[in-house]
Amino acid sequence: MNSGNTSSNGRTINVVGLAAGALMIILPFLGPWWMASVGTGAFEISLSPFDLSIMVFGQPIHSQLVDLLLLAAKIAMIISGVFLVLGSLSPKSWWSGRLVRFGVMKPLWAVIGIIIVVVLGAFFINNVLPGILSNAIPDGGASIQITVPYLVGSASATIQMGSQASITAPINLSLTPVFWVAVVTAILGIVARINHRRLKKQ
Repeated sequence: MNSGNTSSNGRTINVVGLAAGALMIILPFLGPWWMASVGTGAFEISLSPFDLSIMVFGQPIHSQLVDLLLLAAKIAMIISGVFLVLGSLSPKSWWSGRLVRFGVMKPLWAVIGIIIVVVLGAFFINNVLPGILSNAIPDGGASIQITVPYLVGSASATIQMGSQASITAPINLSLTPVFWVAVVTAILGIVARINHRRLKKQ
């Protein structure tokens, strides 16, 4: 009998797997993991592996293809969570290993993926976008400087029009509490997989 892995009726269960699976089921509904804003309502973005919200001067921008891909990611995470719960309820069953392995690592890959997307986006904005925008303005009359933090923080974007006019807009990037819930879920998923193997051998 293992403390923390046996129910009141003596049945062996993977408690960590149950917790991880439950969090995986609710995680797609908790909201954005990362948010960014430029200026005061000029541009706002809220991002998670399951949702993307872009607002430009208060007007939403949507892509049906992106929405479908994010919906598929949401469904995959929910199904993975359900499978993990089922596999954790009966870790000694022959089929439990397949259910657990199906998606126990998905939260970890989701956390890594969101970090990679944000960092690559910041790299593009800092190193590529200013040149594109400057070349798009005729006669080279504008100098554009953008410094975006690579994950979280505050900075500013400056557009210099000749020697007289300039526009500066604050940029704010932040991780939401939901991101840290996702990190906890990812850690629990890893522990659940290790725990499942241990229970399977008993």
